[in-house]
Amino acid sequence: MTRFSHFTALGIVILAASACGAPPPPTASAPPGAAPRDQLGRVFERYWDERIPVQEVISPQSLADSLDVEKRFLTELLTIPRDTLDADGRLNYDIFRRQRETAIEGFTYPSELLPINPFGGMLFRFPGAAAQSAGVPMSVAQYDRWLRTVDDYVRWTRQAIANMQDGVLRGYTAPRALIERALPILGRLGTDAPSNVFYAPLRSLPQGMASADRERLNGSLRDAVTQKLLPATRALHDYLQHSYLPKARSGLGLAELPLGSSWYAYRVRRAVGAGALPADVHSIGLREVERLKPRLQAMREASAPASGELPPLNDVVLAYKDLGAQVEADLPKLFAAATPTPYEIRVADWSLEPATPLYYRAASPGANQSAVLYVNSREISAKPAVASFLAQAVPGQHYQNAIQQQRVDLPRFRRLDVEPAFVAGWGLYAALLGEELGMYANDADKYQALNLQMRCAIALVVDTGLHSQGWTRAQSLAYLHAQMSIEDSDAEALVDVYAAMPGDALSCGMGALKFQALRSRMQQSLGARFDIHEFHTQILQDGAMPLDILEAKVTAWMETSR
Repeated sequence: MTRFSHFTALGIVILAASACGAPPPPTASAPPGAAPRDQLGRVFERYWDERIPVQEVISPQSLADSLDVEKRFLTELLTIPRDTLDADGRLNYDIFRRQRETAIEGFTYPSELLPINPFGGMLFRFPGAAAQSAGVPMSVAQYDRWLRTVDDYVRWTRQAIANMQDGVLRGYTAPRALIERALPILGRLGTDAPSNVFYAPLRSLPQGMASADRERLNGSLRDAVTQKLLPATRALHDYLQHSYLPKARSGLGLAELPLGSSWYAYRVRRAVGAGALPADVHSIGLREVERLKPRLQAMREASAPASGELPPLNDVVLAYKDLGAQVEADLPKLFAAATPTPYEIRVADWSLEPATPLYYRAASPGANQSAVLYVNSREISAKPAVASFLAQAVPGQHYQNAIQQQRVDLPRFRRLDVEPAFVAGWGLYAALLGEELGMYANDADKYQALNLQMRCAIALVVDTGLHSQGWTRAQSLAYLHAQMSIEDSDAEALVDVYAAMPGDALSCGMGALKFQALRSRMQQSLGARFDIHEFHTQILQDGAMPLDILEAKVTAWMETSR
């Protein structure tokens, strides 16, 4: 369980190392007597330069430094009179304040004592970055920066062990099931074999590189694996297996830990928005599951997946590219703007969640890293997964993120950051637009979309059940199997995902419900003047934001449009 969202868990790849190194010089604060709008802009820019953007903040010094940054900038923000700002300034102010307050509250809970996550975090991100190096052209300087990230990883493994030792003493231990999932991952990463993903940067050295640089990097990269990465990974594996596993807890719920109930309540608010309560989310989930279940059962027999031999991976990529072109052609039915920036489609043999055919990684402009839609090679089907494509690519997460990133007038904390419920909720909402876009040609496509919706609804029930209502693993698995057709291994993995990242799975279901509710309200408010293009523009044009702030923004727009 990490302190930060896992929506960007695979976003740190080798090219992102180009942003590492010495921090940029701090931006000067606003001069005395500066206008509140200028003061606000300086606060935003300085925050983005001084923030600690690492995903795994687990060392005592980095925790203290990160908390200091959050507190300093919240204090400075509160010196600026909000009522002197224009509408855009007040929106920026409210979002920034909410984010800083949420971040500061998070330091109450010692997530650094639970650093092992077999579905994300450092165990997933660092090897993923190494794997992706094979397809990314890199310069000598970028290889040197990669070598420095190796040292960061080694320090993280040592700090993780120290934190877990402290956690055992303080009563904070991870579920045994998660450690058992992590051990095989670490076992593979600790094996000195040519196929080890840690050797991928070495295998990808460009042939055209100068011979002296190539020879130096060849030795340095090999030493980095054999003398740093492998020993550190083996040490972490051995500690988990021999010392930590016997002390890991048998249960899965966060409420079993000290401060666990309030910790989970915080994570629910972080994932869903201010005012959200676990009990309310649980009830909403139960109602959604009961609403969707009859439709899902009715369609199950009529929507058998296409049979036949699985296509080659190259053909799968081409099929998704063709699907993307078809969606783009139909986009004007519901959206005013075409997709602002392109995205790549690549095959990968990993995914953050079980049984997920596609996974989207947003662009990172500062790292010169393009957006990528990854096709999970373990979930290949005879035909493209249309609903998943709509959710992850266009008009889903890529479309939303591309619109947000093109808003160069927004402060960087809004243009380049994410809000979980908005992003994941928009993805599910986009998948539900498939029929209106004319993309669901048969019952199988419609069933996929309904199944995606059901999966998010079930998450509302099981996640809150596990962490706030004392559900056992057996109860959770029984509920999953009773509501949807799912393989045993996938059901077990889903339950473990909920255990590893409490609250995170609530974002898609709660976010999509909010978008649907806002659309219904706007239709009722405007009547015949309702325009679906304008609705989507109002939702997306200002980027991701907390759902209650979005609702207030849309409500204000509706009042002026009556």
